[in-house]
Amino acid sequence: MYVCARRHAGRRCNVMTLTQLRYFLAIIRCGSISGAAAQIHVAQPAISQRLRQLEEELGQVLFKRLPRGIELTPAGHYLKEHALEILRRVDSVHDDLKSSDTNPFGNVTLGMSTAVNTKFCVSVLERVTQAYPNIRLALTEHMSGTLLEWTQAGRIDLAVVYDVPTDTPLAVHSLGREDLYLVSDPAFKRRLAPTVSLADLIDLELILPAFPQTLRLMIEKTFADHLGKAPKVLLDVDSTYAIKKLVSAGKGQSILSVHSVGDEIRRGELALTPIADPPITRTINLVTHPNRAADAAVRAVHRVVDAVLAAG
Repeated sequence: MYVCARRHAGRRCNVMTLTQLRYFLAIIRCGSISGAAAQIHVAQPAISQRLRQLEEELGQVLFKRLPRGIELTPAGHYLKEHALEILRRVDSVHDDLKSSDTNPFGNVTLGMSTAVNTKFCVSVLERVTQAYPNIRLALTEHMSGTLLEWTQAGRIDLAVVYDVPTDTPLAVHSLGREDLYLVSDPAFKRRLAPTVSLADLIDLELILPAFPQTLRLMIEKTFADHLGKAPKVLLDVDSTYAIKKLVSAGKGQSILSVHSVGDEIRRGELALTPIADPPITRTINLVTHPNRAADAAVRAVHRVVDAVLAAG
């Protein structure tokens, strides 16, 4: 099977084959042509020849050859994204023809925000594996804003995210709401009342995700709507893990969900204080790429995620 690489009047159409794309991705995975040859059990000269043909057909150099391994060129990065999508679509044809709601087949990539992944990833994986043995589930974790971008771009099939924009092209299924808390180290917590108001937070030095993450947007809007001011942000950090480490070290405070910090609370590394007047809440949603919403395997994973999160 092949796809047309380019066409010239009066000349044969050069093609890039699926085999070439698979070899190309194997080289990226292994970091070298020799490593790819060993992994996929193909002679190294054969892989090198297919790579040369691919570069000639595209008129682009895809790798920089280094003393130890390879490095993708800009053209290589561009082809990588398309190759992954092409092969995912091709591979899904076989699965789609065999798949049904009672016995779904296929690859599904599920994105989960850090807070949700920390609490629910094991349950989701176990249930999918037990109920649907022919589904190959891949999990990826990131903040909601990034997962929304990836789902919309087709890099992942569905994702559990927070506060979806109203103009999103994605299919959105609401899973409920959750409260957010002031998160601090235990020593700072002892200086606080049992509950704090939003006004009490205005002078705190907060460690928050950077723009345009949905949590940051929601916190900024809540402060602006109720206090007419922006929060005092000490650090922009796009890693929930790093935020928790910084807060536990006494470098500042943050605003997170209970799911995000459950393990740290149990170990006594962090403490939660409820926020009232007004409380800060956010929606939890399961979003699906429109082109994948009807796929039997995606629907099966959708049902599992819905059930696991509903059970808490």
